[in-house]
Amino acid sequence: MKDLKTVKKFIASMLGVGMFLSVGVNKAVSKVKPRALKREAYVVYLVKRLPKENLSKEETQYLIKMREEEKLARDVYLTLAKDYRLPIFRHIARSERFHMYLIGVLLRKYDIADPLKGNKKVGSFKSEEFKKLYEELVAQGKKSLVDALKVGATVEELDIKDLKDALKVTDNRDIRIVYQNLMKASRNHLRAFVRVLKRYGINYEPKYISAEELKAILSVKHEAGAYNAKGRPYVLSAPVKVEGVVEKVKQVPGFARKKIVWWAIDVKDAEGKVHEVRLIPKWVYGNINIKPGQHVKIIGYQPPYWIVSGINAVMACKVEDASGKVIYDFSFRKVCKRIENSTK
Repeated sequence: MKDLKTVKKFIASMLGVGMFLSVGVNKAVSKVKPRALKREAYVVYLVKRLPKENLSKEETQYLIKMREEEKLARDVYLTLAKDYRLPIFRHIARSERFHMYLIGVLLRKYDIADPLKGNKKVGSFKSEEFKKLYEELVAQGKKSLVDALKVGATVEELDIKDLKDALKVTDNRDIRIVYQNLMKASRNHLRAFVRVLKRYGINYEPKYISAEELKAILSVKHEAGAYNAKGRPYVLSAPVKVEGVVEKVKQVPGFARKKIVWWAIDVKDAEGKVHEVRLIPKWVYGNINIKPGQHVKIIGYQPPYWIVSGINAVMACKVEDASGKVIYDFSFRKVCKRIENSTK
């Protein structure tokens, strides 16, 4: 549970200041959305709990390289954000800060010396290669807003290329999960820069990836959610089944939005354990047809941000009576649909 506490402290500290970045550049970064942060924190939660595996020389080298490369992206965007008011630089810099943290989690897990030790300032790198690249990219981006947007797209391209190369020599599941999620984010960032460039009448030409790959990336509007080690969307919430007798029907405040009142039931299973099951907001259903003493079967899930936050409850997808007759079906929820499809 120590790792979970660390993640929770990390969330709390960032929510407390409302920003991701270090002192001196905070003003360039907008406030973090708590819900989005909790989704990202689930990746940290998962990676910390996967077992350590043997590291090859190549895996170690790429972890060190990607730690500085994510910082390169953050530093370039922060610097350009001072010259241009376009929000894209500040927003993506915030994301890159979290990517730096993700690689840092792996460095600490595998006891690898951090190349950013003593190089935390914007523009400061241990690697001369990244220092030179930072200076070149910033100089190019300062020429005009269009040039700055092209620089952003180039940085994301480079990230995609290097992450793909890193994945070729990486078999550790925890590292692959981090790389796949970073690459997904880089594709989203690349889409964002190219989209803005089009508004200025510019068709972006790739430098580090092929035109075909860029076309494939742009054919997808956006990628969301956590990815697994194979680069596929994670089924974050495995089905949770609860069967027992309803002890209590109650109205409770939402975990994230306290002002929203939910219908919930406490279900005691055969082993005597009581499970809290969230059903639906009261404003949707004024009343519910479930009574204390009634035997029910619940199929549901635990949202990732509940797990990270230590919330011990189940979100219902389907409620059945003792005979298997469906009392309530909440399959309109996206996760419930995924669970239903995965069990067919």
